[in-house]
Amino acid sequence: MRALLCAIAAVVLAAAGCAPAGGDDRGMIVFADGRDTSQGAQIKALVNRWNADHPGQYVRMVELPESTDDHRAQLAARAQDAMAAPSATGGCADVITLDVVRTAEFAHWGYIEPLDPDDFDGDAFLPTTLETGRYRGRQYGIPLRADVGLLYYRKDVLDAEGMRPPRTWEELRHQAVTVAPRHGLAGYVTQLDRYEGFTVNALEAIWAAGGAVVDGEGDAVLDPAEAGRGFQRIPQGLRDRWILPDSVDYNEEGARIAFQGGRALFMRNWTYAYRLLGAQGSPLLGRFGVAPLPWSSALGGWNLALSRCSRNRDTARAFIRYLTSESSERTLFTGAGFAPARRALYEDPILTRAYPHLQEIRRTVERARSRPVTPDYDRLSDTLQEHLHPTLTDPPAVAHRMSDLAEDLRALTAAG
Repeated sequence: MRALLCAIAAVVLAAAGCAPAGGDDRGMIVFADGRDTSQGAQIKALVNRWNADHPGQYVRMVELPESTDDHRAQLAARAQDAMAAPSATGGCADVITLDVVRTAEFAHWGYIEPLDPDDFDGDAFLPTTLETGRYRGRQYGIPLRADVGLLYYRKDVLDAEGMRPPRTWEELRHQAVTVAPRHGLAGYVTQLDRYEGFTVNALEAIWAAGGAVVDGEGDAVLDPAEAGRGFQRIPQGLRDRWILPDSVDYNEEGARIAFQGGRALFMRNWTYAYRLLGAQGSPLLGRFGVAPLPWSSALGGWNLALSRCSRNRDTARAFIRYLTSESSERTLFTGAGFAPARRALYEDPILTRAYPHLQEIRRTVERARSRPVTPDYDRLSDTLQEHLHPTLTDPPAVAHRMSDLAEDLRALTAAG
C-alpha cells in the first residue's frame, strides 16, 4: 500500500509540473534570452560550450526581442501559459533572463522560484547587483551582468582646457555652458525620448536633489517640492540649450551617435557605449574618457531566474551557476563588453590594466541605486513619463505636474 501511495503521489506531482523530492531533475532545458547581438555572439558561444560539456543536459536557446518591453511580454505570456496548462510540454522556458526591474513582478505573480544565494556563490557578487534579484527578503535572480550609467566626455577638450571631469551637477552645467561653445559643441546629450530611458534620467535627477519616489516597502513617498527641485534641472537645461535639444527624441543609440559624431562635450550612457566609441574607425578613438556620473546612477543589468514551470531543475540550476560563473562573466566582459557583477573581475590586475574604465564601472555600481522595487513597475514608469515628459518643453509646469504625479503614485502603490 505504501508503494502504491508513493506511485500515485509521483503521478500527481508530474501532472502538476513538479518533480518528486529527491528525484534526478536533469535533462534538456530551454533558456530564453534577448537576441544575442554581442560581437562574436558570446552568449551563444557559452551555450554551445555547455552543450559540448554536458551530454544529456542539452540547453536550447530561444532568442526573444531586443526591446525590453517585448522581452518581458513574451516571458510573461510563456509563464502564464505554463501555469494554465502545467502538464503541457514545450512551452516552458526553464531559465530566463530578466531585466533587473522585472524581478519583483515575476516573483510576485509566482512565475519564478526562490533561489538560495549560497548555492550560487552569492558572496562573490557586488552587493548592489545581488540585491537586484531580491524581492520581499528572498532571492529570485542571480546577476548575469551589471549595468550603470557613466559620464562620457571629450578628454581631448578637457585636457586642452586643463580641466577634470565634473563631479557635481553644477560643475557639469558650468563646463557645458562655458567650455563646450568654445569648441563648437553642445554641452550634454542624454536619453529623453518617452520610454524607460526618460524614467531613468528623471529618477537620477530626483535622487540627486535628495528626493525619493517609493520607500523600501513600495509605498509612494514623493515630495513634490523636493523632487521638483531635482527634476527641474533637465527642462531648464533644455531651455537654456546646454542640454542638446535633440535629446528629447533620443534613446541610447541616438545619444551615442550624436556624441560619437562630435556634437556634445558630455554624454550620459550605459557601459555598452565604451566599446563602440573606442572601436577602430571611430572618430573619437583616443579622444574620449569616462567617469562616474556626478550623481548616483540607476542600476541596470540582467539576472537569471528559474521558472516555476521547470521540470529539470537540477540542470537549470547548474546552467545558472555556469552562466554566472567568474569564467563566463569574464568572457562576457572581454568579448561583449558586458559589465561583470562578480567582485573578483574588478580586482583582476590583467583586466584592470587592459580596461582602465573597469574601476570607474565598479565605483559607479557600488553607489548605484535600484529603481523602485514593485510588481507594478511598468505602470509606475508610465505614470512618471505621462506627467513629467511634457514639461521638457514647458519648464514652468514642473511644479503642478509633480504634485499630480505624487497623488497618482500614492493611488497606484496603495492599490498594489
